[in-house]
Amino acid sequence: MKELIKMCLVEMHKTVTTDKYGQVSRSDFTPSLFGDMKDEVEQYCKNNKGILQYATYRAIYGTYTAFTIEDADIRKACSEALSNNENYLRNLNSW
Repeated sequence: MKELIKMCLVEMHKTVTTDKYGQVSRSDFTPSLFGDMKDEVEQYCKNNKGILQYATYRAIYGTYTAFTIEDADIRKACSEALSNNENYLRNLNSW
């Protein structure tokens, strides 16, 4: 399950859009990222602390659940994927 989580997050970081400072929006880290497996992933993370931490956030359009990556290995792989993301590189170097 941890490899599925890592794979989904790395794929997201390869293509995600960023703001002009190269930051990924909190709203991109929602459980729907895992598709049909979102409930299983959430349950797995509740039973295995230190992978993803879920929280509820409020925005203009209402409230939503998002997560923070806690696992160092997953965070490193996502960082490497983001550093090669064309959107990230363009936005970070545009100003």
